[in-house]
Amino acid sequence: MITAHVVNAQNKHLYENEFDEFLRRRHDFFVHQKRWRPPSPDGRELDQFDTDAATYLLGIEEGRVVTSARLIPTSEPHMVSEVFPHMCEKSGVPRRPDWAEWTRTFVVPDKRSTGLRGTLTQLCCAVMEYALEEGLSAVGGVQETYFMPHHGALKWRAEPLGMAREENGEWYIVAYIEVNEQALASVRRIVGIDYSLLARRGPQRPFVERKKPTAREDINSQA
Repeated sequence: MITAHVVNAQNKHLYENEFDEFLRRRHDFFVHQKRWRPPSPDGRELDQFDTDAATYLLGIEEGRVVTSARLIPTSEPHMVSEVFPHMCEKSGVPRRPDWAEWTRTFVVPDKRSTGLRGTLTQLCCAVMEYALEEGLSAVGGVQETYFMPHHGALKWRAEPLGMAREENGEWYIVAYIEVNEQALASVRRIVGIDYSLLARRGPQRPFVERKKPTAREDINSQA
């Protein structure tokens, strides 16, 4: 079973080795296996969305990074808004601080399983737990269409924002998953756990930055 470590700009210094391993595994998956990007000279895969706005869940098992997720508030520049806005013809590009774009997920080859209780579902469980704890309303983004049946098997409600489209020989869709207690309970039943998969070390910036009240709003709230 994985432990999903929450890593952000504030505590990344506590995960220097794990984050480096994460970037190298990303390079192996997205460059060598998926061939989505050209090779990087240093063997690490980074893109323009690896900013201080990103939060990472590093799925660690037996001392190594075996899976991951990157979450970015859709109020910030994100992959859908900057690269795939044309795929949101139904509902428009989401731009909400309580909606997180979920990208850069991989599972190392020896942990890939056709079973529903495998590493991918464990990561999904951790993502839903984190999203619920942080007060998010939805997580998702551009994804290969074969993920949609997986969401359904978890009893998750995934809403497409547009039509599926073919890109470089594969089919993709932009969809967002509703975050709620029922979704977490469902995936926990499937994985067979009743405990947290998250590990939090060091500073933990809230994912949803709460707007500070204006002086007038503050006065009114005290009236």
